[in-house]
Amino acid sequence: MVRARIGELGRFWKGRVPGLRLYEAIILADFAVVLWLLRKRALVGLDAARILRECSGFAISVSSFVLGALVLRSLLAGRHAPRRAWIRLYAAFRPLSLLDLARFLFFVSLTSFAYSWLKVTLPLLRPDVLFDDVLYRVETALHAGVNPGRFLQGLFPYTALWQGLDRWYATFIYSILGGMAWFVSVLSPRERARFAMGFALLWILGAWWYFATPSLGPCFVLKDDYQDVRAAMPTQSAVMDVLYGHYGRVRAFHRHPEGTDIYPYLGIAAMPSLHVAAQAFLAFFARRRSRALFLLYAAATAITMFAAVVSGWHYAIDVYAGLLLAWGCVRLGERFG
Repeated sequence: MVRARIGELGRFWKGRVPGLRLYEAIILADFAVVLWLLRKRALVGLDAARILRECSGFAISVSSFVLGALVLRSLLAGRHAPRRAWIRLYAAFRPLSLLDLARFLFFVSLTSFAYSWLKVTLPLLRPDVLFDDVLYRVETALHAGVNPGRFLQGLFPYTALWQGLDRWYATFIYSILGGMAWFVSVLSPRERARFAMGFALLWILGAWWYFATPSLGPCFVLKDDYQDVRAAMPTQSAVMDVLYGHYGRVRAFHRHPEGTDIYPYLGIAAMPSLHVAAQAFLAFFARRRSRALFLLYAAATAITMFAAVVSGWHYAIDVYAGLLLAWGCVRLGERFG
């Protein structure tokens, strides 16, 4: 009996802990560079306690989605044979499997921290540098002199449609966290690493693209063009006001640092559109793995592309750049994950 129990525990712990993966090394390097920029260039003092608090808070939030995905996968595995649900759940909760998931949560939290802080401090790192005029001229030229935002508003002048897009845009974060949780809840560490590699690169490269071409977006620089849309999209309009007010406070941070707190999730950047890129990434990644998820996220990407342009959150060229970024990151994840 004792030997059987020892053998069972041995199988439960069977495996080895892999060394530092490539995507983990990239995340650590990105985190270190961003932290250096924040302290030396942006002059934003972030102590270890705040870094730990923000990273752990994000990890806890994401872990609930991952746990839900683990349970859902187990239930689906046992829909025809209940015993399979328990077998899969047992495999998913082995210590080494949980350790690998914990590693993912740790590194994705570092990615979120670096992404958010690099984005929100762009006015300090690259003061008075904006590419909105260039992006506007390029996208208009690409569309034969027609501005896509104005064109789509004229083509679909339906208040009910805009109200629906207002609610749709608000669900974005849940679609990304749900998709991420589903793909990292697989039992294969290699498959998880492929996803993690591409997903991390999406946010890292996206943030540095923001840094290279800072821009606000048409809803902030061409406000008159979007008055009717904003009236029909109260949630997004309120978010725009909050973001722009915070942007002004960040710009004035060096002149009035006392009493000014920077909130990392209130950054503004338009190029590329990571709203589109994130959903497109999930669609591209799902293409060879789940036809249902591919169609779901492909449809979600199409709706978000339309919503991003018609609402003024993004220039059309931001959307195209987001699609290109998503495709490239999936390919890199498959190759190096």
